[in-house]
Amino acid sequence: MWYVAEIWHEREHTNLNGRMLLFFCWLFAILVPLGTPLMFRYFSWIVAFAVVMILCFLPDLFCQLRYTAGRREALREYYGKMKHPGRKLAKIVLIAIALTVVNVALMFHLGFIHWA
Repeated sequence: MWYVAEIWHEREHTNLNGRMLLFFCWLFAILVPLGTPLMFRYFSWIVAFAVVMILCFLPDLFCQLRYTAGRREALREYYGKMKHPGRKLAKIVLIAIALTVVNVALMFHLGFIHWA
């Protein structure tokens, strides 16, 4: 995921890089639909908000620890001849959107989210 977004960022000069893609996938596919309703159900809103804010920084910390300069070069050598990174990026984004929809539907079904 990270490398596909990095290649797309370099080729097309977009704002979407690997770190941003990991953050968006983490936020919209995991944290918001699963974490937020659980936090607000079992903790007060102040504690839940603080925990969610801390969890928002996990992808950035992961990228800093995982993708060092040596690791980036190793990934470039391994995936250097990748064809059609835009198609792979589109698949990743569509899968993240599908996971978000399924998670939100599951939270409604299980009763963690209610219509107001």
